[in-house]
Amino acid sequence: MKLTGTDKMILQLLRENSRRSHTEIAAIVGLSRPTVRHHIDKLVENGVIRRFTVEIGRIDEGRPSGVRAMFEVRLRRNVCGIVFQSVSHWSELVSCWSTSGSVDMKILLEAADQSIIEDLRDRLARHPDVSSLTTTMVLKTWCERISGIRETAPEDYVITRKGEPV
Repeated sequence: MKLTGTDKMILQLLRENSRRSHTEIAAIVGLSRPTVRHHIDKLVENGVIRRFTVEIGRIDEGRPSGVRAMFEVRLRRNVCGIVFQSVSHWSELVSCWSTSGSVDMKILLEAADQSIIEDLRDRLARHPDVSSLTTTMVLKTWCERISGIRETAPEDYVITRKGEPV
């Protein structure tokens, strides 16, 4: 089959995005939608177009992955809920716990690179209720299990999964 200039333009547009609608292609090429559909059908029938594909890029599951760090936070007073509210919107937040002992809170983060962890650390360290902050970088995860324990919190606390309230 000998390709026309219109066929070549349509093929180029479909190479860029195989999910383009006939209406969108028609607007770009300057033809009617039925005419574009006719060209595409002809290209498929003659084996010029063998299949339409989807190229999958990076899948975003709510937070970036790459570097993990644990923040151990000591507070000036018992205000874990207030500090949690200031970090709860971070897309890098994986888990956040109030803990007993010398550390009041532990925060697990996962980010695309270390510079993001450093920025979040600096932001949290400036919080007026944070007395001190220690960062531990996770070098390797050997095992990760979910306990199955259903956590509950006071009414004014929000438990989220991937940024959405549970």
